[in-house]
Amino acid sequence: MSSTAVRPLRDVRMSDLAEVGGKAASLGELLAAGVHVPDGVVLTAAAAGMTSEERRWLLGAGAWDLGTGPFAVRSSGIAEDGADQSFAGIYESVLDVSADAIPDAVDRCLASAGAARVAEYESTGDGRMAVIIQRMVTPAAAGVALTADPINGDRRSCVVTAVRGLGDRLVSGAAIGDEWVVREAGASARRQPERAIDRRQAMRVAGEARRIAEARGTPQDIEWAIDADGTLWILQARPMTALPPDVSWDAPAPGAYTRMLRFGEWIGEPVTPLFESWLLTAMEERMHALFRELIGQIAPRPYHVVVNGWYFYSINFISGGAFLRSLPGMLVKAIRSPRHIAGVIPPTVRHSVPVTERMWREDLQPRYRASVADAERRVETLPVAELPTLIDEVAELAGEYFTSIAALSGAGYKLEMNLAQFYRRHLAGSLGGSHLPLLSGFEPPADRNRDAIVSLDWWHAPVPVEATAPSQSHGRVVEARQAAEAAAFEALASSPRRLRAFRRMLADAQHIVPIREEQTDELTIAWPVMRRAVLRIGQELAGRGVIAEPDDVFFLTRAEAMATLDGAPLAPTIDIPGRRSARTEQARLVPPPLVGRVNPMLQRLWDSFPGLIGAVPSDNALVSGVPASSGRATGPVRVIRGPE
Repeated sequence: MSSTAVRPLRDVRMSDLAEVGGKAASLGELLAAGVHVPDGVVLTAAAAGMTSEERRWLLGAGAWDLGTGPFAVRSSGIAEDGADQSFAGIYESVLDVSADAIPDAVDRCLASAGAARVAEYESTGDGRMAVIIQRMVTPAAAGVALTADPINGDRRSCVVTAVRGLGDRLVSGAAIGDEWVVREAGASARRQPERAIDRRQAMRVAGEARRIAEARGTPQDIEWAIDADGTLWILQARPMTALPPDVSWDAPAPGAYTRMLRFGEWIGEPVTPLFESWLLTAMEERMHALFRELIGQIAPRPYHVVVNGWYFYSINFISGGAFLRSLPGMLVKAIRSPRHIAGVIPPTVRHSVPVTERMWREDLQPRYRASVADAERRVETLPVAELPTLIDEVAELAGEYFTSIAALSGAGYKLEMNLAQFYRRHLAGSLGGSHLPLLSGFEPPADRNRDAIVSLDWWHAPVPVEATAPSQSHGRVVEARQAAEAAAFEALASSPRRLRAFRRMLADAQHIVPIREEQTDELTIAWPVMRRAVLRIGQELAGRGVIAEPDDVFFLTRAEAMATLDGAPLAPTIDIPGRRSARTEQARLVPPPLVGRVNPMLQRLWDSFPGLIGAVPSDNALVSGVPASSGRATGPVRVIRGPE
């Protein structure tokens, strides 16, 4: 037996990783760099094959200079803390161990290498393990520091989480902990359920974490502790895994743009070049032309921007300048067609609904259905050169249909806002809760769209939907709505005037709910036929050798596709595989809800939005935690075979 099987932690380096494991090698490097790391020794992987008695003898010879304890006995897997997988929480650690109990704690750590969860996490990795024995830090506070935001990949942010006492409550998920975001300008608290650290301490932890990350050249996941004397200790440092790319979300045009309004709400992934430049642009052009025609609104261009492949809709029509430009036309419309202009503001919105609904139900809906049916009859027989015209016709009508959705759904939102404000003012105090149950449990359309579109982008094929919501569950929601209505009527019974006002607001808001569902359900009935037309164009271009596969056409812009269809060669700068690859990478990003610069008028509206719809803070409606790394989760699987 060799005493080299037990090595001082301060002496190990990354070059020793194959014997001491990723965690120990990392801590040894930190000690050598002068970082405050609790001193200790490493029982190398070679000792794992020894008997428990042999390891006990080794530990007696090698741990004598660490004092009497307590100790932290921690695993250091050979594959642990790598750049691709962290093995966070997979192996065993034993804390607050006395000197006499070290051998048993070592045995527990080594036994965890054979656990089924380890094999499931990485079946092809090196399963050998070393064990670290360190002086135990008794912390006043402990936690994790991530030197990049794990959600959006922002390397300018350091996310510091903290709990009182030992950090294992945080790492295991037993506690949520405080969360601080530290940037160059300072630190701000996202939540402080424990008040474990203050702003100064958060900045201190972030500063040390950033120094380690800068030295290693990659974002780090740092475990730390602060003892009763105020000393900051680093307990672990490993590369952050599965981190989104570091990108800028600066808007390429002046103003503000959002994913939370109109088309932005429908698009949950990066857009393809063809969709953005053809269908999306055509629908936007038609929508804004109708807004100008119906209510006199003039929206500034551009109507949208694309940042890192993601779509953001312009909200620059909500500004003093845009309002002044639109005002003359809106005044004319207010005189000539007051019911249309009534839909702009909540107090008068109910007067716009009948005319808007009638235009949709009696004219637009049958025209849209007929246009789609006609396109379906012609799409397979038209010459390819005529398919762009077919797509343009259907796309323009889809834009008109979306405008109707924006008008009626917008009216529904304003009607709900009226109901929410009334509920908060006159009912929340006695009944509690919110207005939302009053708008739930309405029947879905009888003739549902059987082509469910997973994305507005026409690159995706429709997915047939067969299952329906269980009627029993729906019945419970209906009962809850009826109970909420009865409770509200009873609470207002002593004030006939308020009761009448409430009944009117409730009827208005409830009337829109099934209409909104029917409209949004029907919008994408045109997508399958437009997709088929696009793929026929793609087949033509692939047949000519312009593109490799028919669906490569989705990665051309409209101008590029039309030019090649007319016989022009594909420009050598057009890299379709590169565009595909970029979109795959962009899909990993978590885009912000808003980009660009928000004007004061819009900022006030944005800040007031939760209150306008009656939103109230909740202590239990938020799922919180500390992200660690990619891996696998296990649990029961429920196979749903039908609606029963």
